[in-house]
Amino acid sequence: ANGNVTLASVRHKYGIAEHDFQIWVGIYARFGKGPLLNPPKVTGDFRLNLVKWKQENFASISETCIHFGYRSPGSVYQWECLYNKQGPQA
Repeated sequence: ANGNVTLASVRHKYGIAEHDFQIWVGIYARFGKGPLLNPPKVTGDFRLNLVKWKQENFASISETCIHFGYRSPGSVYQWECLYNKQGPQA
């Protein structure tokens, strides 16, 4: 190897989807490896705070994941759908 490892080459090597990889890189840049190795505990409050922050800041799912150190964009999407349909109790 020539030592010039790019993020794209790492992503391709491990078959990581680009969207997910961008989130992981963003989390690492903000927090270091901690949340990637030990994701935050998901509670009702965590989900509610996350969705409220996303909506109040007109943030994308990726931005929200990075802000909270949470690497599962599919969950964020589901939680927001529930919140929008059923309110905070959901």
